[in-house]
Amino acid sequence: MTQLKQIPVLFNQEEHTYTNTETGEMLKGITSTLIHRLFPDKYSGIPQAVLARAAERGTAIHEEIELVETIGIAPSTEEGRNYIKLKEEHALNFLESEYTVSDLEHYATNIDAIYEVEENVVDIADFKTTSKFDDDSVSWQLSICAYLLELNNPHVKVRDLFGIWLRGDIAQLILVERRTDEEVRALMEADINGKEFEYSPALPDYIRENMTTLYCLGKRIKELTEEYDSIKAEVYAKMAENKEKSFKTDKVLFSLIAPSVRTSFDSKRFMEENGELAKKYTTSTTTKETLKITLR
Repeated sequence: MTQLKQIPVLFNQEEHTYTNTETGEMLKGITSTLIHRLFPDKYSGIPQAVLARAAERGTAIHEEIELVETIGIAPSTEEGRNYIKLKEEHALNFLESEYTVSDLEHYATNIDAIYEVEENVVDIADFKTTSKFDDDSVSWQLSICAYLLELNNPHVKVRDLFGIWLRGDIAQLILVERRTDEEVRALMEADINGKEFEYSPALPDYIRENMTTLYCLGKRIKELTEEYDSIKAEVYAKMAENKEKSFKTDKVLFSLIAPSVRTSFDSKRFMEENGELAKKYTTSTTTKETLKITLR
């Protein structure tokens, strides 16, 4: 079993501060420093009250998952139950949660969850309960965590980084790219020295911040539609077999619609055979510009 070192950093959860217990020095978290340097406008325009409520909800779900893993409580939230399903689906072998990593001079942060792949090889994850999943931000956050974890534990290798997105019935495990250690060190040096860090995301913010969210929701819609159609077909078959016409409940009205003959006009054939006449009765309209999203 992988053994992780407990480094001399004390995390104060109420004040969200980190202290090097050997030197007494306060260390900075990475969200308000390194991640903010990369994405300074990430939460601009969002009221502080909304951010506070979201943070409170996220903290509650984080804490529940930690209790699920550490003492085996049964989760009370939908997100907690979905976490267990995701963990089973992806065969995640939980190792540790809220593990503190640090360079012991400037920065410290907690890793939400660490999963053992094999001895001294781990995956690390960050739980997200936000309305959107931002790949790029999570990629940088976990890359910094991976760099610091390996710095503190030279015998351990981080394999994969992934976000675990839990929001209502949304439950997705999303792999993200790992930034190189050179990039992470360059970001830290720029922040320590108060210099600009040149980083230009490959995609504009409005695409980067929404692409995975739309992909996951689109995939979820497709899955739900298939599940809905399958159950609907089962109910139809039973009603038809039993010659039942309708059922009315406080939530749903089931109605078996009798077959009928539908008459349609073959406009394509008419235009081919009566082109000049068709033109007299044809009008053109301009449609609005729309966005087409194709899931790949």
